[in-house]
Amino acid sequence: METLASDIEPVHSDCTFAGTVRTVVLDPSALWAPVQTLDTAHEDEVLVVDTNDNVEEAVWGELLSTYATAIGVRGMVTNGAVRDIAGVRDLGFPVFARAVTPHGPSGRDEVERNVPVTVGGTSIDSGDVLVGDESGVVAINRDAVEEVTTAAETVARTEREVDRLIDEGQSLEGAFDDAGMD
Repeated sequence: METLASDIEPVHSDCTFAGTVRTVVLDPSALWAPVQTLDTAHEDEVLVVDTNDNVEEAVWGELLSTYATAIGVRGMVTNGAVRDIAGVRDLGFPVFARAVTPHGPSGRDEVERNVPVTVGGTSIDSGDVLVGDESGVVAINRDAVEEVTTAAETVARTEREVDRLIDEGQSLEGAFDDAGMD
């Protein structure tokens, strides 16, 4: 499991998602909307759009969010820019991006789909799992999903135990010790 860089941020406060990744690489010389990938996306997927860090043109906005919501896509993450934040927020569609700009995309051509990409300093491939919320995004390699899920459940149980011990009047250090937290 890896955390994407903190400069990949949610564009509104209702950005919680989890889903299987579908990647797309856009032309670095002129950004394009990822229309073909969205047209072939499946329910419960998260689109990861690699713009090669170009933030001069938005690759995503309200129209794509509307369509993505209609077909059950869980969210979109990009190292590029997005726009139409009010509309995206009103839809409740989770979008994480490096930048926001009013400048729209130049067209609709894609370079590659379903290939490994690097977004937020993290290598991500189609079939991996992304989980995001207001704190950021984590990427889980498809081969480690079960292991990471088990570890996350253990952490959640331990944190609930710490909460219970604090509610009973324990000090924070005592609660950590009694719950087995290092």
